[in-house]
Amino acid sequence: MPAVHSTSRDPRCDHLERAPTYQEFLERYLIPNRPVVIGPALVSSWPAFRDWILPANKEVLGDKFEHDCCSRIDWDYLAREYGDCEVTVADCSTREFSDQRRETMRLRDVIALWRNGTGSSLYVKDWHLAREHPHPLFYATLDIFRDDWMNAYYAVCTADDFRFVYAGAARTFTPLHRDVYASYSWSTNIAGRKRWWLFPPEQTPLLVRKNGAGETAYDVRCADEREFPGVAQARPVVLEQEEGETIFVPSGWYHQVENLTECISINHNWCNATNLPALYASMCAKVTEVERALEDVRELLSKHDSTLPSEGGWQREWVHVVQDLVEKDAGWHWATFWRMVLHALRCAVAPKQAPTSELWAPAPPELMPPVNFVKERIKQCLDDFVKRDQREVELVPGLNNVVASINQLLGSG
Repeated sequence: MPAVHSTSRDPRCDHLERAPTYQEFLERYLIPNRPVVIGPALVSSWPAFRDWILPANKEVLGDKFEHDCCSRIDWDYLAREYGDCEVTVADCSTREFSDQRRETMRLRDVIALWRNGTGSSLYVKDWHLAREHPHPLFYATLDIFRDDWMNAYYAVCTADDFRFVYAGAARTFTPLHRDVYASYSWSTNIAGRKRWWLFPPEQTPLLVRKNGAGETAYDVRCADEREFPGVAQARPVVLEQEEGETIFVPSGWYHQVENLTECISINHNWCNATNLPALYASMCAKVTEVERALEDVRELLSKHDSTLPSEGGWQREWVHVVQDLVEKDAGWHWATFWRMVLHALRCAVAPKQAPTSELWAPAPPELMPPVNFVKERIKQCLDDFVKRDQREVELVPGLNNVVASINQLLGSG
């Protein structure tokens, strides 16, 4: 294993001087679902480190430039190259439900506000820069993160992705949250320093409002002890991520992030066979949540339908309404989920059948778990799905064909 340094840090999160091999990463972090921080050696050659940051001593070092803690973001370069890009901007001085108020702005306008001192609460989030400007690419996904079903599928089948750039002033932050559908995430600091609060899944009940309906605290730094008494009892992994370091955030870990200095980072949400059961369980929970919220709609549909149950009737319309709202709320529904699984399974067992994209190269076999492991994880979820009382496999258009294709590949040698 790569050397683990700084024994004074929280033992629940290793800090590695260099990246582990894929097998080490799989066995020590993916399957056990543990966080890890990896040093800058493997990412220091990224073009983003050359182009996006401006160390205080760059004029002195010239071509001998080395990254250090004095690096500053080269806003002139970013404004010149990407200033016309429309970006999502969160105002960290505001709150809207469990998030911050967001608006769309041109990057050059955000940079101007940062520079004149009136944009200190603004944080650019979820900027799809790699999708908008794929050539030349400003970074390369580390091998240990290449087995990424979400971005592999989205690159081929959609105009969206889960690859982001974040940029913000000091003291901007992302409230407490869990990544979409319990996906993994990784984040590399190009410039600046961040503080992370990472809560293991078993501590999730401590983050929920007292007598509430699953609502978690917004900001763990100042949670109301009367409403969220468990937050004070929680024991998160708290760490500071330095420039050039990469953090792996495991599936289902709630976390909050604060920029201690001005920061710019590259981030992915991703999943694969190792956390597929967690994603499946999260999807089931989301569907149940939406069904409960729409119970009056369900009753209305059932009372005004005269078709036979075998024809689907109101149940088909009900499933459509639920799935539509699930997709609008979180960007996914069952059709997307199982099509992603089918694409990943094809890449694993029948790569010649899998469509490809220049935006994402499939992971080679040595950078993914054994095929039998992948099949077992998929089968575990699929066996449960086809038995669901909601009968989505029958009532969602085209989903039965997707499931049939998955079963065929699961049965192949």
